[in-house]
Formats: sequence, C-alpha cells, structure tokens
Amino acid sequence: MDRPYVVLGVSSSLDGRISLGPNRTLMDIDERDDVLGNRDEWEEFYSSLQKKHDIDVFMEGSNMLVKETEELRELERYQGNEDELYHDFLPHEVVDRPGRTGWLAVVDGRGRVRGGYTGEEDKPMLHLVSRRVPPEYLHFLRKSNIPYLIAGEKRVDLALALEKMVDKLGAKAVLTSSGGRLSGALLKKGLLDEIHIRFNPVIIGGFDTPSLFASPDIEEGEWPTQLEFIEGEVTDTGHIFVRYRVKR
Repeated sequence: MDRPYVVLGVSSSLDGRISLGPNRTLMDIDERDDVLGNRDEWEEFYSSLQKKHDIDVFMEGSNMLVKETEELRELERYQGNEDELYHDFLPHEVVDRPGRTGWLAVVDGRGRVRGGYTGEEDKPMLHLVSRRVPPEYLHFLRKSNIPYLIAGEKRVDLALALEKMVDKLGAKAVLTSSGGRLSGALLKKGLLDEIHIRFNPVIIGGFDTPSLFASPDIEEGEWPTQLEFIEGEVTDTGHIFVRYRVKR
C-alpha cells in the first residue's frame, strides 16, 4: 500500500497523560500553557517536526476539537439525492489554490466537527469521514466548500484514508499531535512510522484521563509494538525529548 510517512509528535506528562482529565480538547488553552508545556515551546517543538519531515498534512482526531459531551450544531435537513454526497469532495478551487502548501485534516467518522472552519489560506481543512455520517453533515461540508474524503463504513478506515491522501492529493508526510484513540489506532494498524514525545516533569494520574496510546488490550498471541531508539535529550528544566522509529 502506498501511503505517506506518518509521524506522531505529542506532549505528555511523565505518566503518559495528554490531558488534565476526561473530555478536554485542544481548545482548552490553559491546559497546555499550565501543565503540558508553555505554548511557545510547544509550537517550537511542533515546528521543528514539520521541518524535519517536510510535513504536508497535519492530522488530528475529532476528540481533540469537539468534546464528547458537547451539544452538536443542528444541521439543515438534506432533501436531495443522498447517494450523490457519498463520494469524495475535492473542489478544484481549494485543491489547486495558489499558495496551498498542505492540509489540516480531521478524522471525523461520526460527523461531529461542525464549526465550518475552512482552515488557513495555505493549509485548508480536509475532513476524513466514514459512510456512517449523516447526509446533512456532508451537505454542510459541501455548502461550506470544505473538502472531504470518504473511507470506511462505520468508522474511518485510516489505511484507506492515508492511501487516498497520496493518490488524490500527493501527500508525502503526515504529522499528528493526537495522542489517545487516534495514535492508538494508527499504532495498532501498523500505520505509524515515527514517534516524538516531549515528556513534561509533572504527574497527572486519573483512571479515565486520556493517555498517549488508547487501543484495545493486547490479546493472547499478540505482542507489544517494538520501537527503535533514534535520539533523546534532557533539558535543564527537566523536560525529556525522545524520538523512536516503529519497527515493522
């Protein structure tokens, strides 16, 4: 399968927590400023990964943007032919926009990201959806001129989505800061190539607090994912930077 190189770059507590507690999102700015690293330091870390790997797709999970308990925006009911919506939507004026250098992608298998954010001029939004999403949601994306790729039936087929990114958009490298379910799914399916973790000198704890990799338990006969150490650094402030390559 032809797919982009996939990199995880995430900031975590020493005990592997990526949030202060359940149901927190990237929009909770104080969380990253106060505990999981100064915002400027985090952006510098993320920017260094972008340059190191020549990233052209920044991919996050919907839980990083929309809280699980958040009331979703009600969408206008779609009255047309639903079948016409369940095809990839890649409008020419967005895909071939002058100055476009990449994409801001969100994995949204249930159609929960409904803010209408179109991205940045050089990095427009790209929704990765499944056939489970309601037609109203796809109609909303089309009306907002937000591109989307359909991959999977009940949930997003990440392997297919990545393959489509290459075939239809020419993507070469993907960077995600989504620990938890997305990173767990990527790792479990053998779709993660490299891991960069910035450990902060704090302990958060919590039974339900999101952790670095959330995936089903290892079954009998399965083995842990093996990693190859590339490099590491300990700073004067007690932060630990580690970089690993995922063994195949």
